[in-house]
Amino acid sequence: MSRALFVAATQATDVLSFVFGAYLAHSIRFGSDPFQSLEVGPVILSVILVLLVFPTARATGLPALENPWRGVKRMSQAFASVFVVLAIIGFSLQQTEQFSRLWVVSWIVATYFSLLCTRVWWSGFLKHGIDSGYLRERIALIHGRDQRYLDAIIADLRAHGFEIDALVPLYPEAPAAVALDSAPTGSTPRRFDDLTDFVHRFGTDAKTDRALLIPDTNTGMTLHQIAADLRMISLDVDVIPCGYDPSLLGRIPRLAGRIPVVNLMTRPLSDADVFVKRTEDLILGGLFLIPLLPVLALIALLVKLDSPGPVLFAQSRAGFNNVPFRIYKFRSMYVHDDPHVRQATRDDDRITRVGRVLRRTSLDELPQLFNVIRGSMSLVGPRPHALAHDREYTEMIGTYIARHRMKPGLTGWAQVNGWRGETDTLEKMLKRIEHDLYYVDTWSLFFDLKIIVLTLRVLYHRNAY
Repeated sequence: MSRALFVAATQATDVLSFVFGAYLAHSIRFGSDPFQSLEVGPVILSVILVLLVFPTARATGLPALENPWRGVKRMSQAFASVFVVLAIIGFSLQQTEQFSRLWVVSWIVATYFSLLCTRVWWSGFLKHGIDSGYLRERIALIHGRDQRYLDAIIADLRAHGFEIDALVPLYPEAPAAVALDSAPTGSTPRRFDDLTDFVHRFGTDAKTDRALLIPDTNTGMTLHQIAADLRMISLDVDVIPCGYDPSLLGRIPRLAGRIPVVNLMTRPLSDADVFVKRTEDLILGGLFLIPLLPVLALIALLVKLDSPGPVLFAQSRAGFNNVPFRIYKFRSMYVHDDPHVRQATRDDDRITRVGRVLRRTSLDELPQLFNVIRGSMSLVGPRPHALAHDREYTEMIGTYIARHRMKPGLTGWAQVNGWRGETDTLEKMLKRIEHDLYYVDTWSLFFDLKIIVLTLRVLYHRNAY
C-alpha cells in the first residue's frame, strides 16, 4: 500500500504542476485580475491528458523514478505530448488567436520547471524509502529445479529496490538455493519446503507483497496448473516467461528491475478496492455502533446478572491471509473447562438463558463491530471459524483456505443464503465454502450493501442456536 500511495502522490504532483504553471502564468500576464473562463478550459483538458498520457508514456510509477535521468526523459516526452495535443485541439477549433502568447509560454516554462523539480525530489525520496526499507517491495521467489539464472535474478532485484522475503521451491525435491545466504544486502529470506508449505504458512510471519514465479521449461503443465495453489491466498503473482503459454495471451509485460515479467494472478481486491472497503467499514460500522451503544450496555448488564463470568468472550480466529486475531462476542455459555472446541448444537446445555436469546437473534455478535472498527474484521466477508475447525476442514476441503483471501466478516453471502449455524455434515460446510468463495471472487461495493440489507431478514434464523 505504501508503494501505491507513493505512485498516487507523484501523479498528484504532476497534475498540480500543470495547475500551478497555469496560475503562475496568469499572475505574470494578468497580475491580480481574476482567472478568465478562457483559461479554465485548457487547464482542465491538460489535467485529463496528464492522467492519460503520462501513464501511457511510462512517465509515472516507480520505474520512472528509480533512475532520475530516465525519469526526466520520459516526463519530458509526456509533457511535450500533452502540449502538442492541446495545440492540435486549439488549431482545430480555431481558438489559438484568443490566447495570450505570454500566458502560453509562461505556462509551458513554469509547468516544466515544476515537473522537473518535483521529479528530482521524488526520485531522492524514493531512494531514501528503498534504503530505509519503507518503500522496498518484498518478493517471494518461487522457483523450479532449474537455477541457472537465479543468482542473476536475485542480484538484479536487490539492486533495484526489491527485498527477497521468501524462497519457495515448486517441488519438495527442487534443490535449495544458496545465493541468498551470501548476499551482502537485504535480510535473510524465509525458506519453505515447497509451494504447499508456503501457501499454508502465508501471512503468519513476514508480509510478502508479491510472488515472482520462475517455472521450469518443458514441464507439460500450464502456468495456471503449476501455480494453482497460489489461488488460495491473496497475493499478486508475476511470472518470468520461459516460452509460449496460453495463460499469458493478451497480457502486457512490464519490468521488475530490468527483468521482463508478466502478471499471472492478482489479489481479489486491488489497493483502491481495499481503500473503498475499509472506508465502507468505518462509515457504516460507526453508523451502526453509535446508536447501538445503549443496547450493548443493556445486554452486558443482562449477561452479568444471568450467570457468573466475564461479559465478553474472546477467542483466536484466523483472519486475512490466515493471520490470527481476537474476535469478541457476548458470552452466551456458562464458564466451563472443556478443552475441546465444539460447535453449539440445538438444546446445548452449555448455553445460558440470556445466551439462548442472544444466539437466536444474533445479538451476541454485536461486539464484533469493535473488530470492524479496529480493522481485524469487515462488515461483510466469510464468517471466521474456530482455529480447530480451520485445521480440520483445511485437511478435508482443498479450497477451504481460499476463504482467507479476504477479511472475515460480521455477516456474509453464505449466512444470508441460510448456510449458518452448526455444520454437522461435510455437505453443509461445502455449501458454506462455495458461497464464501463466490463472494471473494465477485466482490463489489454494491454486493456488500446487498448482503447488509439481506442480513436484516435472517437475524432470527432457525439454524442459529
